[in-house]
Amino acid sequence: MCPSAQLAGLHPRSEELIELTRAYDRGHADKARTQKLVETETQQIIDLQKRLGFEYLVDGALYWQDPLRPLTKSLKGVSSGSRYSRWFDTNTFYLKPVIKGKVSLGEFQPHDFVRSDLSPGPAKWKIALPGPYTFSELSENKSGLSKEQLILSVANAEKKLIQALAGSRISLVQLSEPCLVYRPYRKEVASSKEIQTALDAIRIVAEHSSVKLAVQTSFGDASAILSQLVNLPLDAIGFDLYSTDYEKLRLKSPKPIVLGIVDSRESHIEDPSWIAHTATLVSKHVEAPDLVFSPNSDLKYLPRTVADAKVEALSSATRIYKETD
Repeated sequence: MCPSAQLAGLHPRSEELIELTRAYDRGHADKARTQKLVETETQQIIDLQKRLGFEYLVDGALYWQDPLRPLTKSLKGVSSGSRYSRWFDTNTFYLKPVIKGKVSLGEFQPHDFVRSDLSPGPAKWKIALPGPYTFSELSENKSGLSKEQLILSVANAEKKLIQALAGSRISLVQLSEPCLVYRPYRKEVASSKEIQTALDAIRIVAEHSSVKLAVQTSFGDASAILSQLVNLPLDAIGFDLYSTDYEKLRLKSPKPIVLGIVDSRESHIEDPSWIAHTATLVSKHVEAPDLVFSPNSDLKYLPRTVADAKVEALSSATRIYKETD
């Protein structure tokens, strides 16, 4: 087994960039200066992964206002509402999308999703998109569509989006599906029919895809859903090790497993030896052809210096694991 490391989504902005973007939003900072700093820090994140030998590069999505906004702006029948909602149990917020009609793919610019143009030359690029179920769950449905219709229509639109993005050097798309395992804003438990619709939606996106597709769960216990995800036409399955008791798992997967092994909501920087040792323990309960070391969700909840240090730790852990395997 030869593990690799990947990032899972949005990376944090530096304190300087946070202050500058806030000033820009209030009309107190120059647009060109703000864009320049965003590009500079994006380049730093890309260069960090290159230096560490990551197979797939992410740009950190520093220009995304929240994890849903780029997809919201790219879909017909969907608009950005005026209400901010808490992003699960974090101290961050997102602008709640409003579904107003039939959902389909609209006009978009590839650089709204990935800035691969900042690093010319051969490279494999990865982006993280909200999965169709999570996007539907976190939206306000005023369209008259049933829940099932909404989930499946978002899936079909995302499939077309991913096909279009393949021309921007995207090699891997992570569908982030925390709502499969964690729904703190709902009192009722999702029915088996609803979960099956969510899985059907993932299948729609993944089947005959021109790029690799992975699903990553976070914020909740994935043990009940992993065996079903393994049977989908995906290239990798990921789960949050801080929310899932791996010792209770008896999982056999024909595809790589992405271990959310670095905590994105804890400023403590994990020791690489601990990461490698923990992965070894997990491998006794999860049989897979390969493992991928990853944060358990977006690192954006942490200070930039801490997030970068965790990226370094992931890389070092893969080397330790290879040496001791």
